[in-house]
Amino acid sequence: MADTAALYGLVGAIGGALLGAGAVVAAPLLQNRGAARTRHWGLAEAEVNRLIKIRSSTRAVLYLQSQTVDALAAGREVAPAEFAAAMSSALSVLREAADDALADGLVFPQSPSTRPDPSMRRERRRRGRSMPPPYNVTSPIVMCLQRLGDDIRSALDSPVGEVSSASITSLRGQVTEAERLREELISLLLDRMERARNCRA
Repeated sequence: MADTAALYGLVGAIGGALLGAGAVVAAPLLQNRGAARTRHWGLAEAEVNRLIKIRSSTRAVLYLQSQTVDALAAGREVAPAEFAAAMSSALSVLREAADDALADGLVFPQSPSTRPDPSMRRERRRRGRSMPPPYNVTSPIVMCLQRLGDDIRSALDSPVGEVSSASITSLRGQVTEAERLREELISLLLDRMERARNCRA
């Protein structure tokens, strides 16, 4: 009986030691896994936020431009200084969003000579395996919206009600083209957001 009790005691001691050793080894591994998961989720969340900013900033610029073109077509007065200030502010937000999106492989040229920033490749290397590698998407929408804004400002230099029908037709064509580019971009952004959300899960 005493031998059995001693045997049970020995087995218990060995089991306790093994459990303790396992906990010492497993705890850091579990902590590292949890930290990696948290970092992974944070990166995915940041990407979704950047994509949403692109979507909302292109919408804000295009809405302002289309409303102004409609006003010109209807012969309503538009204050050039107010339009210029609102356009400058909206485009500034859009350019910032476009610059931020480089980290996700999204390239929005802001001039004909724009080239992808090397920081995009550095950001990918920094991420390592935390997320699937982003694929490059290049969209001319920023340049399209900038050009449209410039052409609207030129039209606003004309006296009220004297913007030519040819100018209105041209501006409406540019709005239609910008809307088409934005629809294409939104489709790509939704796909990217879905991938990022899947990475968070």
